[in-house]
Amino acid sequence: METKRKVGFGILRAVSGVLAVGMVLLALGNIGVQFYANSRDLPGPGVLAVTSHIVAAVLVIGAQVVADRFNDWRAPVSCLAVLLVSAATLWLFWWA
Repeated sequence: METKRKVGFGILRAVSGVLAVGMVLLALGNIGVQFYANSRDLPGPGVLAVTSHIVAAVLVIGAQVVADRFNDWRAPVSCLAVLLVSAATLWLFWWA
């Protein structure tokens, strides 16, 4: 027997999913730039920036998994968590 899943929060899930993937790519990019800088004796992003991006990527991926699996109040709260963590990371390390 097939169960129907209610569709809801589609746009919010899509936006938070894109942000989650972007945060993972930023974390991987920071890791790559730090390795490159270390191999050339250049100043890279630094341990704080790389570690913070990795932590942010893990947090947003976890929140996105929760948002994709549930269709109750946890979905929009998790999407909001993805938006807030992404915005805080971008604000602190890219715009400030």
